[in-house]
Amino acid sequence: MALAFFDLDNTLVAGDTAQAFSEYLAASNLPTPDDFLSVNLAYMEDYDAGRLNLADYMRYTLAPLIQLNAEQVNDVIDAFIKDKVSEMILPKAKATLAKHKAAGDTLVIISATGTHLVAPIARYLGVEHALGVDIEYHNGQITGEIAGVPTFREGKVTRAIEWAEQHHMSMADCFFYSDSHNDLPLLEKASNPIAVDADPILLKVAQERDWPVISLR
Repeated sequence: MALAFFDLDNTLVAGDTAQAFSEYLAASNLPTPDDFLSVNLAYMEDYDAGRLNLADYMRYTLAPLIQLNAEQVNDVIDAFIKDKVSEMILPKAKATLAKHKAAGDTLVIISATGTHLVAPIARYLGVEHALGVDIEYHNGQITGEIAGVPTFREGKVTRAIEWAEQHHMSMADCFFYSDSHNDLPLLEKASNPIAVDADPILLKVAQERDWPVISLR
């Protein structure tokens, strides 16, 4: 039995759930700026280029939710998962999760997307454990600020190790599936790094290091 970590966006699902959620919010009755989607896309380009300011991105994209209480936020997210995420889930990804479950592995989705999305999506996928970018709440409402160490780049390594220690599990022989070069720190830490539909930078590194390269599309 081993730990099996999975990135979420463009790994287990076709597309980016955070961007899809922004599109969902823009199409909803919640107030968003006229340039909400174009600014979101610019942030996504920064992510792809490895220069994303995560705090700025989270603050901007969470702004439409600040006016809502926790129950209202959960209702919006539940509807989003039913309406959009259900169509983004890849059958081969579900089969890969099932393979690790059958082997008795402990599955953890670890994503640079906010925990408010990652945790319920993980539950929808039948994965008990989820780590995302934790966000701050004040009096039951989202503030837009990040709480603690974000699961982003080197932060994924920190959070993965902390999670394993808290659950009395070993990182030895762990798996990590990801599509993004932003996840190289955790891929390098994992005993079994697996590049999934990899971006050009990750693909090059994976080929140079003879890591498995697979597609779940």
